[in-house]
Amino acid sequence: MNKSKQSMPARARKKMKKELRSSANQPDSVLETDPSTPRGLLSRLPPKTRKKEETVLKSFKKNIAIKKAKQKAPHSKRTNTGLIDVQSPPQIVHMEGKRWIKTLGKQTQAKRKVMTRQMNKKGSK
Repeated sequence: MNKSKQSMPARARKKMKKELRSSANQPDSVLETDPSTPRGLLSRLPPKTRKKEETVLKSFKKNIAIKKAKQKAPHSKRTNTGLIDVQSPPQIVHMEGKRWIKTLGKQTQAKRKVMTRQMNKKGSK
């Protein structure tokens, strides 16, 4: 059977409310970051090996920076940007809309496919 809920005594309720109010005013505890850096870790090594490791670390950082710059660099989606006006749409767009058809043969083939599909739809009614 269900047990009857016993209410908290007024004094205990008052203490609990007071605790909640006081904790809301206090700032959150900030986690301290780890102060160790790659250069700081290298300072423990002897000077000759440290110098070698620092050059390796620099080259590694440089390679990562180059890779990130390549990823974030804006790339053109058109193959010959200099010859075509940027605002001009392609002459024929592929049926799926993912690729532009470049050769005339492919364009006519795509037109035929579209026309036959349309004719079949009209005939099926």
